[in-house]
Amino acid sequence: MTRPLTLALLLAFPLVHVHCADLEKAPAFEVASITPCKPGTPAPAWEHAGMASFTSPGGRFKAEAVTLKFLVEWAYGVQPFQHSDGPSWIGSGRYDIAAKAEGNPTEEQMKRMVQTLLDERFHLMLRREQKKLPAYVISVGKTPPKLVPAKEGGTFAMRATPVMGVDQKIAAYRIVGTRFRVVQLLDVFGRHMGRVMVNETGLEGEYDFTLDLVPDETLPNPMDPSMLLTGMRDQLGLTVKAQDTQVEYLAIESAEKVVAGN
Repeated sequence: MTRPLTLALLLAFPLVHVHCADLEKAPAFEVASITPCKPGTPAPAWEHAGMASFTSPGGRFKAEAVTLKFLVEWAYGVQPFQHSDGPSWIGSGRYDIAAKAEGNPTEEQMKRMVQTLLDERFHLMLRREQKKLPAYVISVGKTPPKLVPAKEGGTFAMRATPVMGVDQKIAAYRIVGTRFRVVQLLDVFGRHMGRVMVNETGLEGEYDFTLDLVPDETLPNPMDPSMLLTGMRDQLGLTVKAQDTQVEYLAIESAEKVVAGN
């Protein structure tokens, strides 16, 4: 049941819905097509980890078999537990989207264009709030973090490879990430841990990194959250602090399905 909102609350957290008179001012793509996928279209391999590379030079945006739910998370920079569910179909209906922007906008500019697209085509209405959630606050300590500036020609990717021991059994798992921004790294790890990761590192740019996760009898799962946190501290040189933190939360009010040919 939706609670009645007071005037003060509405003023504090207005609905994010751009009216026609304002759309001309909002950053937008020159052209965009949205095509519903056939029912039963599988989720892309990258979706569970939250890894998406939708943009490319020249202002091009391309997303295949993506849900409105994931587009909201990508465009607004939030994780699955930072928004309400909204209509049931937003996490199951999938779309192929291709769009073109003028010039060569940055990814952050493209995200604002996707926000406009969601408003125009899906008639998405949401409300920004602040909500206190369990979080890991990530910062840098007195020593520089062990992140290497990304090599030229690399691509945005993460892969996990088993490392075999002398007895030919798996002794460890090596996670290698290339061309990661810190905010992207924390989004991937946060989704796995089910907790918001707040970026207070102040680090810009793209980085390569390596994590060696060594399971044992007490922690047989190499992707155990405590093992990842230890790796972030000891191997990446990041400071991790667990605390309840005020973070942005999106209350999804309504949305409409896009029909074929839109």
